[in-house]
Amino acid sequence: MNAPHDEKQARAVEKILAGDDADMADLTLRELRSQKTVYRPLIEQLAGSPDPRVRSRARLLLRFWAEPQEPAHGSPLAGLQLRNWDDLEKFCWDLAQIENPEADLQGGKAYLDELGQLVEKNLPHRSISPTDSISALRQILARREGFRGNLDHYFDPSNSYLHRVLQTKMGIPLTLALVYLFAGQRAGLDVYGINTPGHYLAGIGGVIFDPFHAAGVMSADDLAAKFGTDRTAWANPMYMRATPRDTAERMLVNLLNSYSRLGDEARHSRTVSCLQMIEESWG
Repeated sequence: MNAPHDEKQARAVEKILAGDDADMADLTLRELRSQKTVYRPLIEQLAGSPDPRVRSRARLLLRFWAEPQEPAHGSPLAGLQLRNWDDLEKFCWDLAQIENPEADLQGGKAYLDELGQLVEKNLPHRSISPTDSISALRQILARREGFRGNLDHYFDPSNSYLHRVLQTKMGIPLTLALVYLFAGQRAGLDVYGINTPGHYLAGIGGVIFDPFHAAGVMSADDLAAKFGTDRTAWANPMYMRATPRDTAERMLVNLLNSYSRLGDEARHSRTVSCLQMIEESWG
């Protein structure tokens, strides 16, 4: 994106921020975020827009550009490193502790341990293929335990907190994928995230599946239809394999969207601080 030299370009930014496409708005905000000097005057103007969606998204960017906030004393995210999936699981518990200090985190960890044991017992006693592994996860998590997408209250912030998803057995694509990932890894399976736009997926051994929809396996044709691409783009889906860090950032962006919809300025601000801490820890 070039500098907004004219009114037409400024209106294009405003149109994106006003739109229903949250993923496009998020991508635009990420790009603008790195160009504070160029875009700050425009964003300050849009922060006073009569459109509540434009106003909220512009204020989010201004809040991010503000001087980094000091983390709360003893913040569990201070000095956080996200080098592997164990680090990401710790991040999920730490994030829960910030907003829900009364949360039963030990109970959540014990439940994941139990799920991992159940998945392991459900694996066939022979050479295990990726589809066998996904089938075992589906049998325990979707069919037995009833984990499913929260279609009725998709933007509820609780859908982005791992401990709450374990309690309600409902969530959004990313957090449901993490339940499969953490339970699967406890069973000895190499489950990983797939950082697809707008709908986070999971994979094992190059086979992609959708935890939001009962762990259904997705072919190249399915993926092409869902994301509006040519099927050849999915010949090697590993190029979209997620890292723990970009998964954590995406979790926080989901929470920012939820708190923005609710107009919860305090939690929105704390979530921005968490995002700043992650970015600063990696330079």
